[in-house]
Amino acid sequence: MAKDFGYVQDVTADLETGVITSIIVPGNNKILNMFAGNNDIVIPWKNIKCIGDDIILVEI
Repeated sequence: MAKDFGYVQDVTADLETGVITSIIVPGNNKILNMFAGNNDIVIPWKNIKCIGDDIILVEI
């Protein structure tokens, strides 16, 4: 099953290592937005399975 979460609007990173730790997309999904404000969905980097030219596949 697939779901379109929208466009990546921000990323978070570890400032000491420069490693991206998550991507943030707008949304209303209460399961994923534990750390985001105002309905944003935070997707941990470890859940990203593939990045293409116009799509990012994540495992939820």
